[in-house]
Amino acid sequence: MRIIKDISTIGLGDIIGSGVTAIFWFYLASILVPSEYGQIHYLISIAIITSTFTLLGTQNVLVVYIAKNKDVVFTLLILSIICGVIILIICAAFGMLNVGLLIVGIIIFTYGISRNLARKEFKKYSVYTITQKSLVVILSLIAYFVLDMGIDGIVYGVALSYFVYLKYVFQDTKNTKFSYEQFKIHISELRINRNFILTNYFYWITNSITNQVDKLIIVPILGLVLLGNYSLSLQIITVLSMPSGIIFKFLLPHTVHGKTSKNLKRNTVLLSFLFVFIGIVVTPLIIPIYFPEYNDVVGIVQIMSFSIIPITINLFYFAKFLAVENGKFPLYGGMISSSVMIVGMLILGSMFDAKGIAIAHLISHSSLCLFFYMIDKKTEK
Repeated sequence: MRIIKDISTIGLGDIIGSGVTAIFWFYLASILVPSEYGQIHYLISIAIITSTFTLLGTQNVLVVYIAKNKDVVFTLLILSIICGVIILIICAAFGMLNVGLLIVGIIIFTYGISRNLARKEFKKYSVYTITQKSLVVILSLIAYFVLDMGIDGIVYGVALSYFVYLKYVFQDTKNTKFSYEQFKIHISELRINRNFILTNYFYWITNSITNQVDKLIIVPILGLVLLGNYSLSLQIITVLSMPSGIIFKFLLPHTVHGKTSKNLKRNTVLLSFLFVFIGIVVTPLIIPIYFPEYNDVVGIVQIMSFSIIPITINLFYFAKFLAVENGKFPLYGGMISSSVMIVGMLILGSMFDAKGIAIAHLISHSSLCLFFYMIDKKTEK
């Protein structure tokens, strides 16, 4: 009963929060032409990839180390914020202040989420998640309609919503006793844990590239219109994959302490088949009604829906490797997945346009799943 209660608490925040933003993005797709919708996601992708490089302490590393009460957490937080502020200044100098704010916001939000999950403060996690998602809608619509800031205003709204966890950063920084002796302890812990931190950091980069580079590749090859169609398709797949993400957020801090549930994993995988069916059969009936200008979405979604199964399985393997502080295998898998995505996008995208991009997305996640399966069997022997 405790497991169900905790998952339900996390799920409540994710379902309500993601539901709010999903409706928001679907609404934007209905009022914007595909090229404008694509441009927004293009800017956001730039911010996400850049923030990945500045996040020296990734979310999964922070969850593991906060759960273990390691001093290195504070060092990782400060280094990430310093890098983020430097990038913010550079972005502002090039007239992309909204992208710079989004980068810093993602750093702060990542720390806040990690803190809640690591301490198993699932109610707080839900409250903050719903608040942040609601602010995305409120601030973006105010900037777009009231302040008449156009597409840039929407990015500003998304960026400012991520500062919802800023209070945590101030509190933990203020409460941390920092002296020269303490600094030496932090640096020492950083050296001791550098292998896990670095391998996970590079995995996070490759994973970010896998998830975002497709948008950066599509624009110069196939244009913003196709990116708009692809971004809407990804939004649909994100909604369908949501249950798996909820289970992973619950599972990781428990796996750290050696608590796993085979029944939970099996049932989650079985549930993913249901969402594949919805993506293939149900969504093609709805999309043409609400998004008549997005001509390629139906074909893209039907192909990409199959990726929900490997995405779900990959999360369980990922949690297993992270729990024992083994970032090496996720890193190698991420490199393989990113390479497959990039090559697939360039070759299949050029040959088959929208459907080629969808196939590359499916092959990328499937290759990662196959790699994790082979490695897991090998390590068990």
